[in-house]
Amino acid sequence: MKSIFYFSMLLGLGCQSAAQTDNIQLVNEAAAKLQNSSATVSEILTDKKYLSIHPLSAFRDVIKAGSNTQILAIATSEEPGKKIRVLGTVTDSENKPVENALVYLYQTDTRGWYSADAPHVGGNEGDMLHARLFGYVKTNNEGKFELQTIKPSGYPQSDLPAHIHVHIWADSYRDFVNEFLFDDDERLKGTIREQSIRNHFLIQKPEKAAEPFDQQFSYQIQLSR
Repeated sequence: MKSIFYFSMLLGLGCQSAAQTDNIQLVNEAAAKLQNSSATVSEILTDKKYLSIHPLSAFRDVIKAGSNTQILAIATSEEPGKKIRVLGTVTDSENKPVENALVYLYQTDTRGWYSADAPHVGGNEGDMLHARLFGYVKTNNEGKFELQTIKPSGYPQSDLPAHIHVHIWADSYRDFVNEFLFDDDERLKGTIREQSIRNHFLIQKPEKAAEPFDQQFSYQIQLSR
């Protein structure tokens, strides 16, 4: 029995090592594609080949390093949910555009889940650091960026409304941490809406969107020094 136990343990370690090796190879492959411009950040994030490594810090660092002002798409064509287009404009207190700001976005899926197999990712700041649907993008010379994704859902067994987390970093400005909310969300009413407004969450009404999108939302973001 003891020999069987040791064999099983070694087999498990071997499988784990093989999986880690595969993950490293995928991360390196994605990095190489971005470095030689054979793929965009959006193409990497929406390629099913890399979906399993989305939670890995090394992969996320690759996506962050490769971020630019191109349109950011973070959901595959097969991802369930309404397709939405999110337009952001980042300005300073004088309403001047903030160029080259780094924007980090992450969200739940239509189940309200951050992980592929659970509502939340365990560990310190798990959802923020390891959410499956995520991406980095930079603002252009007009302070604008575009996110193409699916409309998230609120957490299961919760009354919190659906949202997209947004973090923004820019030279000489304070870090910006907030949430994009949707005015047509059924959960966003009564005291929940009042609390969201008090928390200064960004709420916008849906706009008409061209195909293949079902809705479009435009958010104005002001950074402070």
